[in-house]
Amino acid sequence: MTARGETGPGAAADFRVPPDVLDTTDDADLAWRCIERAYEMVSIHDGPAVLDAGMARLTAGQRALLALHWIAGEVCNGGFDQFFMNPTGDIAAEALSGFRRIGATGGSELMVEVFRAFPGGPPPRDQESRIAALDALNDDARDDLFEEFDDRFYTLMDSELYPRAAAYVRSHPEEFVRQ
Repeated sequence: MTARGETGPGAAADFRVPPDVLDTTDDADLAWRCIERAYEMVSIHDGPAVLDAGMARLTAGQRALLALHWIAGEVCNGGFDQFFMNPTGDIAAEALSGFRRIGATGGSELMVEVFRAFPGGPPPRDQESRIAALDALNDDARDDLFEEFDDRFYTLMDSELYPRAAAYVRSHPEEFVRQ
């Protein structure tokens, strides 16, 4: 069922949440609660075509927060190296757009720097090509560079990512909340 109540094979799902979610005071929890259903329904592990189809079912704000959730989870678990080595790297461009959408300038500037670290430009969307690009980097230089990026990302999570995500949700409730 869509936001307009349409059903059928071509209808998009409505992953918006009940209005009381906006009463959540913790910024990270608010961001999570607004995309929890989408996270369960959009597969990042079945290739770009399946991922794109799932992401197309979301509002722009939901896509942004979901991409930011995936990057935060991966970077906190194993750094940018893990993010790019895993299928989550397929949404790197979507994460950059997400930072921009929510007004997280530090996050978007960091992503641009991370993208520049890839030989030949932004990271390839295809996981195999992305891994090959990472493998082309000198291991020590790659480790040092990604460690710096990881540290900067950790700082941005609490100071910018979650506060900006929560502010975006509150200022664009139509993208997250069922009426």
